[in-house]
Amino acid sequence: MGAGKTTTGRLAAARAGVSFVDLDEAIADEARASVAAIFAEGGEAAFRAREREVLRRLLADRGPRVIALGGGTLLDPVLRREATAAACVVALVAPVSTLLERVRVGSPRPLLDRAPDREAQVRALLAERAPVYAEAHAQVGSDAAPEVVVEAVLRAWADRPLLVPLGARTYGVRFAGDAFPSIADAVRALHPSGVFVVTDETVGGLWGASLSRGLTTAGLAPRAVVTLPPGEEHKRLASVERALATILAAGADREALLVAHGGGVITDLGGFTAATLLRGVRWVAAPTTLLAMVDASVGGKTGVDLGEAKNAVGAFHQPAAVVLGPEQLATEEERGFRSGLSEAVKAACVGDAVLLDLLEGEAERVLARDPEVIGEVIRRSVAVKAGIVARDEHEAGERMLLNLGHTLGHALEAEGGFRRLRHGEAVSLGLVGELRAGKALGVTPAALVERVVTLLERLGQPTRLAEQPILAALPLIGLDKKRRGGGVRSVLLREAGDAVVETISIERLSRLFIEASAEG
Repeated sequence: MGAGKTTTGRLAAARAGVSFVDLDEAIADEARASVAAIFAEGGEAAFRAREREVLRRLLADRGPRVIALGGGTLLDPVLRREATAAACVVALVAPVSTLLERVRVGSPRPLLDRAPDREAQVRALLAERAPVYAEAHAQVGSDAAPEVVVEAVLRAWADRPLLVPLGARTYGVRFAGDAFPSIADAVRALHPSGVFVVTDETVGGLWGASLSRGLTTAGLAPRAVVTLPPGEEHKRLASVERALATILAAGADREALLVAHGGGVITDLGGFTAATLLRGVRWVAAPTTLLAMVDASVGGKTGVDLGEAKNAVGAFHQPAAVVLGPEQLATEEERGFRSGLSEAVKAACVGDAVLLDLLEGEAERVLARDPEVIGEVIRRSVAVKAGIVARDEHEAGERMLLNLGHTLGHALEAEGGFRRLRHGEAVSLGLVGELRAGKALGVTPAALVERVVTLLERLGQPTRLAEQPILAALPLIGLDKKRRGGGVRSVLLREAGDAVVETISIERLSRLFIEASAEG
């Protein structure tokens, strides 16, 4: 419907050196009748039936090609799922004014030609289709020069996006070879009124110029950049207030978009800033650390710490897109990088036994930051979280599994004033304590506990539970967000990739952690 699918598709196929199929043309060739004639004879229902049949046949042939779909092709939810499972689906989006200009002349438009008010019809079709386009792996703004649009489409294809399927709020997690053009593509497709960046001093010094250059080249120069001090100790309401004041002073409105560019602290804090700015604006997560890539940037949990309570103030506010740039890991300091591996181990424990095997078998390559292995570790970790979030977005049940290691871990992190331990280091100790608690309860096999502890040690993470920090941390367990009355909903591992949640009294859980510390 004027988005430019045929022009873009032909150019993209030529650039990629693959074949091109226009679905409407394929349908017309098979029916030996024009699309307009099919509509005239059998109505839209007859056309859609032919469309489904032809597209399914094309998808079954897995050879690389570019297929240009009609604007309404994927309205069928079953066909939509089949397409996103078999291919990278890119939605071309453009303002109404651009679409109207493009459909003013040219080939017949059966859904527009009989409408008394073309603009009203275009707006109605877009409103109907917007939730469908949201379920694409990526959206690309097509109101630019054809070569610019083609580059963005090919980048989306190369980034191999993984979907977090949440209906109309679905978003793609892109695994970019070069993050900054992909970030600009994701932002441009959202047509924001203004772009605002939240980052920290470390990331800003290393990568801030690259981000600003990428956005500016795309005509999206940031209206304001909020640069905060690095570290968990600054994940506070005061930092959010500073960000909000700066962004509002720069003229943000409700169509503004925030880019959170940094590690887990920044994605948590930046997402919460977006959730509270004018009662909620869109945001894009651009994580730069391993921990943020495998965990914090995906799932929509945003927030800040309050006193000794970790993430006590926050909101569920999903990003509009996530762009991972593993090349930025090259500048992450060693302690931070290794800390992020604990979250990958956690993801493996609760949802991917193959990932656990990978981390064990390739530990040396992981620590050497081998791009191929690290890319697979990140992708599998994100897949675990995306699947769980899709089934339980607001942590009513299954999503609690992702808290494995975090009850004790958060308490130890807070006990150290958010300075003694990195988050991933605290999670490592939490995993040891909670797996040993599961063993004491007869749920977690001793061999599995030993296997995970050994892996954490090989990955350079702390595993020794000293009694004094444990005793000091125990009172903080009562601040855990998972508490219910006098108990805490705790994650117990039965096998690799198989965990359950049980409520355990704070008193009993404390005893179990003290016993765990006795093992060293």
